[in-house]
Amino acid sequence: MSAAATQILSERGHAVTIVRSERDASQCGPTLPTRCAVSWWHELSVQDLDAQSDVIVLNIGDHYFLHAGVLAYIDAAPCLGIFHDFYLYDFFNQWVALNGLGEAVHEREVRLTYGESALAVADRAWRSEAAVHEIAEVLPMIEWLARRCGAALAHSRFYVDRLAKSCPGPVSVAPLFFDGRRIASPTRGEGDEVVITTIGILNPNKCCDAIIAAIAASPALKEQCRYRLVGMISPNERARLSALCEKVGLSRVDFLGEVDDETLTAEIERADILSCLRKPILEGASASAIEGMKSGRPIIVADAGFYSDLPDDLVFKVPKSVEVQALAEVLERLVSSKTLCRETSAKAKEWATKTFSAEAYATAVEGLIAQFIEVKPLLALGERVGRGLAAMDVSEDDPVIGRLAETMQDLFGTAR
Repeated sequence: MSAAATQILSERGHAVTIVRSERDASQCGPTLPTRCAVSWWHELSVQDLDAQSDVIVLNIGDHYFLHAGVLAYIDAAPCLGIFHDFYLYDFFNQWVALNGLGEAVHEREVRLTYGESALAVADRAWRSEAAVHEIAEVLPMIEWLARRCGAALAHSRFYVDRLAKSCPGPVSVAPLFFDGRRIASPTRGEGDEVVITTIGILNPNKCCDAIIAAIAASPALKEQCRYRLVGMISPNERARLSALCEKVGLSRVDFLGEVDDETLTAEIERADILSCLRKPILEGASASAIEGMKSGRPIIVADAGFYSDLPDDLVFKVPKSVEVQALAEVLERLVSSKTLCRETSAKAKEWATKTFSAEAYATAVEGLIAQFIEVKPLLALGERVGRGLAAMDVSEDDPVIGRLAETMQDLFGTAR
């Protein structure tokens, strides 16, 4: 995605430097083909990069090993953060643990971000006793990074409010660009076995157990369907799902594990239905859902997060609780009607191709960069004034802060 977006920005006349953000050299895979200069964050001075740039753009995701470098820039210079994930607790927790910062720093940062009310969940999260959905509701830690950015970009509307309330500068939304593979059209014939496929890291939030239970609950589905799970899966999760298959008497379930690109393409082409279920929703957008729509396959999603933004008539939604009965009903509709699958998927493919395009994404990034550059002087003044007030022990609820903010807005003629 970044390779394509930076290519378009470069073609439009922007001078783009790509800085790899992996924590260690061992995480740096091969560099994709690009006309842009590529460096690693350890090799560049933050001050020099800031002096040479109109804007520093940070790709922020929930994986500390891949995104550690953003922390070298986020406090050293005003940056525009692209938030690929809504849930950033794992990034935060890995930062604390791998740098030996300890529980006191974990507690301090949660308190500064969410206040005293979040500390009980934070304590359980630190001890690996809190459920993911509970952490996502109380302390996803997206604000921990957003308040340190000068501007922020989201990939869907469901977490824009969190960015807007924490980031001091402009905030915008741009649909994620993901081109995907060139996938042949589906070829299911009359009476053929129906293949349902889940792709990705197969952890519990992919709802594979719900698909298994839904197939097993319906005689029609049990007779016609095969379920294929394509992606890395832990031994414990595989054992859990295998035990469920045995319990409900479902034999046509295939665990493929992690596969190469060629095999992945073949598996998408073999699929008649793609499950893109998530519970809870942690990502800002779903590349697998986008690729599924562009492949011309019907996709099943939970009506929450990014997936709620998808048009109701182009995907097949179940309640965010992912109830087995509702899921079985959706699957039965899809299995019983090739016409429904074909017509809905064709419209979804056309819509997704236009919506999730590199050109649209680059245009949205350009627009936010222009807004950010315009307000950077105001943000810098606000930070200086804020530090001065803090040095004088002015509390955050002092009326002087509101009066100063109004005066600054009048001076700069800005709504933020």
